[in-house]
Amino acid sequence: MRTALVDFLSLDDLWERPAPRSRIIRVPVVGWLSAVDLLVAATGVLVIGLTVWLQQVQVRVDTGSVWRQVVSVLVLGLILCLRRRFPLTQGGASAAHLLIGSFLTPLVSASFFTQVLYFVSLHAAVAWGASRRAAWGLIAAVELALLGWVAVIFARTNSLAQIMKDLAPQARGVNGLVRLVVLYALINTAFVVGAAALGQVSWREARALHRAREQAATIAAQRSRLADQAVVAERLRISREIHDSVSHHVSVIGIQAAGARRAMEVAPDQARQALSAIEEESRLAVTEMHSLLGSLRQGTGVDPGLSDLAELCSGPHRHRLDLDIVGDTEAVGPALGLTVYRVVQEAITNVEKHARAAHAHVAVRIGPDQVEVEVTDDGRGARTSPPGGTRPGSTRPGGTRPGGTRPVGTKGDSTGREDSGLDGGAGVGLIGMAERVAAHRGTLETGPRVTGGWRVLARLPLVPGESS
Repeated sequence: MRTALVDFLSLDDLWERPAPRSRIIRVPVVGWLSAVDLLVAATGVLVIGLTVWLQQVQVRVDTGSVWRQVVSVLVLGLILCLRRRFPLTQGGASAAHLLIGSFLTPLVSASFFTQVLYFVSLHAAVAWGASRRAAWGLIAAVELALLGWVAVIFARTNSLAQIMKDLAPQARGVNGLVRLVVLYALINTAFVVGAAALGQVSWREARALHRAREQAATIAAQRSRLADQAVVAERLRISREIHDSVSHHVSVIGIQAAGARRAMEVAPDQARQALSAIEEESRLAVTEMHSLLGSLRQGTGVDPGLSDLAELCSGPHRHRLDLDIVGDTEAVGPALGLTVYRVVQEAITNVEKHARAAHAHVAVRIGPDQVEVEVTDDGRGARTSPPGGTRPGSTRPGGTRPGGTRPVGTKGDSTGREDSGLDGGAGVGLIGMAERVAAHRGTLETGPRVTGGWRVLARLPLVPGESS
């Protein structure tokens, strides 16, 4: 019970309900006052004035009393004009108007419509007050003042006896008086606490609406950021797919064309084999490009996977390339299989372009919790750095040593292996491999082997439930 009451009162809540403005609450604003407040005040003044005038028709009053009543009604109207702009101030002012008016203009203060406006004023003090503690402190002060007012009225006048005579002429003794005092105290308490409770409910609803709007704005901003990130990720994916698909075949075609040109006069048979390889690679490039475009347009293309590694590693120009696949290939899902394929494709492309290797070996080892891809060759490994470059074995750009885990986003390596050849120093291949591996939370190591040659080693976590 206590916890529910503390939560309802929200004494420690620092949220402030904004004052009515045309940009927040869609109502006209006259100067710095809400037109709704002005309309409520004017209507209250007219109704109370008409009610008091009709009562005066039956009761003769002096001119001074009439002017006091007019001033009292106008002051109450002015107080109501401030009910949402200065809620706590007008709440205290209305309570003072009630207490003072009960002595000076009882006809106005006792009017039913005046009591309704007092109720509205106390409601606004809690509903629009900036501080919960100040608002409930005002309500407590008003309640104590009203109880004191009742005590003073009953103590200094004979109103209590008159009321007892009107309500229960036959009643005698102290019990009747005590019950009447308690009844009046309960009525005043219900009046004040009821107005404050309804105001608190209004304040809590406004706070909930404000938080819902903030959450909606946050969700919209997050949705926009996620959409932008999705566009960037899709661009990166397309660029990696195009690079891995096109550059591989184009690089092979360029190498075979160069060999055919040199062997055309000396070894025509080898030239014909090179031309056949060019024809095969061109056909594969067109087929793979059609598949890639189909997947980008309608999602109907079939991405290569582990089952395509044998075809990738075979061919007349790859008779020195061995492939070993160990483990259950069915445990590897399509997305992970595509990454394995692209890593192998890029690695053997680099072997053909840069390594001058006599033999290369591709090993795919599928374990219970990870897939390991290793591509090694016995080629030249690290070449001598060009003038101004880094020396073999020195720290790579990005802060890693050769043979260590390659950070995503670094271009090339200290050996210059990726930066040589047809790529023109772009280093896009290793970046693409690192990005693909990082997307699966794996690690990628590239660098020269101690025994000579080059090694590419990727370790990819195998997530259960992603199998094909």
